[in-house]
Amino acid sequence: MKKFAVIGNPVSQSISPLLHTTIIKQLKIDASYEKIKVLPDQIKNFINKNNYDGYNVTIPHKNNIIKNLKYLDVYAQKITAVNCVYNSKGYNTDWIGFLHALKQNEIDIKDKSCLIIGAGGAAYAIAFALIEGKAESISVENRNLENKTKLENWILKKGVSPTNINPKIIINCTPLGMGRYENKIPSKVEVSDSHIIIDTIYNPLKTKWLRQCEKLGARTISGLDMLIFQGIASLNIWLNENIDEHINFKIIKTTLERHLCLQK
Repeated sequence: MKKFAVIGNPVSQSISPLLHTTIIKQLKIDASYEKIKVLPDQIKNFINKNNYDGYNVTIPHKNNIIKNLKYLDVYAQKITAVNCVYNSKGYNTDWIGFLHALKQNEIDIKDKSCLIIGAGGAAYAIAFALIEGKAESISVENRNLENKTKLENWILKKGVSPTNINPKIIINCTPLGMGRYENKIPSKVEVSDSHIIIDTIYNPLKTKWLRQCEKLGARTISGLDMLIFQGIASLNIWLNENIDEHINFKIIKTTLERHLCLQK
């Protein structure tokens, strides 16, 4: 039996085990997937002693795990964040998941002005995806000015302007809207019916911010599609094969949506 997992802190809210077991059943392979709470000072010990065939990495370890890994793939190196590990090598599938989610929802980011809220590991992955998708400009909003400037400079070095006046696509890459921050919204940026609002949060399915933006007429997208597609990309790495054509996306999404609705 192959063993997979997700590590993080907190990790109790993660539905990655349900996502992966649903995919595993469709593929009819002998495998398991669990969630493991790992504190920052436990990362090195986990990496040295784990016996998993692959694992995902979530908040707050996407950046700090890097120094403990032997290798990084080219995209993880560029993004400077890891969310997937296989054979002591770090990968980033978040950016792939985000691009596939955009395609799934028929959103074209080419020549669009975008705003990222947040400046952590997820924000770098989203910024990289926007750059790959030929976004015209990518501005950053973050409470920590140092982190905001760091991400803006990173974007500028990739050849994209980190400033814009009127972003059309706004993406939340912060935890504001989930867990203990469920009643908080990530930004007071003005939103209208001309905006596309994307939240990387998937639990709850519709954050307080998304609900507010919907009332203003904006199109809103939750983080569920991104979660599913980054999970598929992770399994492609762990199984060393392309499983995309062997799974039913609609069934996977419906299963996760039902679970999240029952949690309300």
